[in-house]
Amino acid sequence: MRTHIDAAAPGELPAVRGLLDEAGLPSRDLTAAKLAHFLVARRGPEIVGVIGVEPLGDVGLLRSAAVAPEHRGRGLGVELTHALERRSREAGIRRLYLLTTTAETFFARLGYHAIGRDQAPAPVRGTTEFRELCATTSVCMEKELAAAVLAESHASTGGRPMGTVTIERPAPDEYASYYQRYIDQVTDGDVLGILRRQVDETAALLAGVSERDAGFRYAEGKWSIREVVGHIADVERIFVYRALSFARGERAALPGFEENDYVANAKFGGRPLADLVAEFRAVRAATVAFFAGLDAEELARRGRANDNPYSVRSLAFIIAGHERHHATILAERYLAALKRG
Repeated sequence: MRTHIDAAAPGELPAVRGLLDEAGLPSRDLTAAKLAHFLVARRGPEIVGVIGVEPLGDVGLLRSAAVAPEHRGRGLGVELTHALERRSREAGIRRLYLLTTTAETFFARLGYHAIGRDQAPAPVRGTTEFRELCATTSVCMEKELAAAVLAESHASTGGRPMGTVTIERPAPDEYASYYQRYIDQVTDGDVLGILRRQVDETAALLAGVSERDAGFRYAEGKWSIREVVGHIADVERIFVYRALSFARGERAALPGFEENDYVANAKFGGRPLADLVAEFRAVRAATVAFFAGLDAEELARRGRANDNPYSVRSLAFIIAGHERHHATILAERYLAALKRG
């Protein structure tokens, strides 16, 4: 059963309040009028996540971000935050603020930065949550939304706006059959949007992993958490090189690679997990910029690697599916085992 995120309905006020109470978040000031600016995540008839904003002109107070305990660790909080940011942009909000006592690291991974409480604009400081409901020890955080819109909407290459071409789903003859399992992971047709979101989702997933736990392996002979993250970045580099080569008309066949040898020789175990996540961010930023700058003709070009055919667009889907595959394993085998232990 899939989880769907959409606007909260007026009749869902009791359920939303219940979820916020369970998470220890303020709910007594929440009214039906304020609920009109909330999003909920539904799994069937059940509300499993919530997030809201108080619009205050061109700024807003992000509040009430909560996920039911049994649905945490799966990226739902990241999806809710991104959905709220998109809705806020569409409503003309340029900057979001929030108060938190427990989720500073989570929101920092999503581009929010801490500021002094007195630096928040007067409309935010005047809200009930700011004045009465949140502890004075809460961290105040800020994120500029207008800058994100500008970067996504107006960046260009060669006079062509980036990201204006839809990357069509590849046909089965455009990639090695082995990679079908990765392409099947990409159910949403907006693969470029998925590539943009995934890095924040993965960073949030790993936000609570200590450096000690980053060396955890869920079974003998398996990679550590650090090695999985390093592997994702390494493989993405290789796939993007293939896409670059084919987009530019390379006729020579490219070699394959042995992923276990790459991990064994990489010495990921000696590096902080935070550095590996930052490296993945840098790699993914370059990936998005590359694919966003291609047109339909370039995306359809083909070449050969490891004795198999690939189109450029198939590699975008493979990259997204490969990351999603490993993120699922991290959540279900690594992090779940750490919680149990």
